[in-house]
Amino acid sequence: MSAVWTGSSHGVDWRLELERDELLPGRLVGGRIDVTSHGAFGARVLVVALRAEEHWKHEVTTTDAQGHTSTHVETERRTLVTEPVEVAPGVHLRPGETRGWTFELPVPPLGPATLEADVAGVDWTVEAKLERPGEFDSTIEAPVRVVQPVALLRSGAVPVGQFALYESADVARDSVTGTVSLDPVPLCAGAPFGASIALHAGGSRRLQEVRAEILVNVEATVASGLDETIVAWSGSLPILELAGDRSLSLTGTLSGQALPTIELPHGRASATFHVILAQAWAADTHLVRDVAIATTLEL
Repeated sequence: MSAVWTGSSHGVDWRLELERDELLPGRLVGGRIDVTSHGAFGARVLVVALRAEEHWKHEVTTTDAQGHTSTHVETERRTLVTEPVEVAPGVHLRPGETRGWTFELPVPPLGPATLEADVAGVDWTVEAKLERPGEFDSTIEAPVRVVQPVALLRSGAVPVGQFALYESADVARDSVTGTVSLDPVPLCAGAPFGASIALHAGGSRRLQEVRAEILVNVEATVASGLDETIVAWSGSLPILELAGDRSLSLTGTLSGQALPTIELPHGRASATFHVILAQAWAADTHLVRDVAIATTLEL
């Protein structure tokens, strides 16, 4: 699906269009720019760029002159990638004149993919600029999403959990053993999936329910970095007793939030599938396996 943005900046009206709203790593994305000048306008060059900015949160402790300490949270940001393309040199516009150009932007082959989380993440922006040395540039910018392809996870270019790319993985906890099988592998944001769970319980236990959750742990991998756990999907079955062998099936659709399995310079996101045996007046038993999450099925 194409994406279109409009705006006005320093005497120029802008229309910026990209041929798709989800950008694939290692591919070119086509676009078009149309500008209309309010008055006579001259620029050295028209440039379009993709820019990735990482953000992460960490705690900072300070001590005042009296020796009192206090702790607060700071958010730091750093530009990871800038991919500029010169579209047109020497742009000169008469009052009321409209001109347009087409262009192609390269998307870096390894992204990094967009990560939509609070304590750590990556935001991508597309920006078009008419550069005027010594004067204010005229610009338009808009947020875009770079996706994490399935193929990139399968290639080994992105670190994942030990069994995250296996269809079936063993689980065990509190005298309960079994396997959890997922289809497809890896999972994809916004896409349906199925889970098959085979359990063997030593003895019998009364349950309130069997719950399943896909949890994404996002952390800032710096000193005193923060972390958060995001529920990407949850489902439940009204199982009242577990004894011997039991087979369960669940289907669902993963959240469309961009939560790819990813390693960043100052953060990471990793996912796990939990089978939770909920018991009254006792701690729940969590049977856990690694999973990996992509944000597109196209590659």
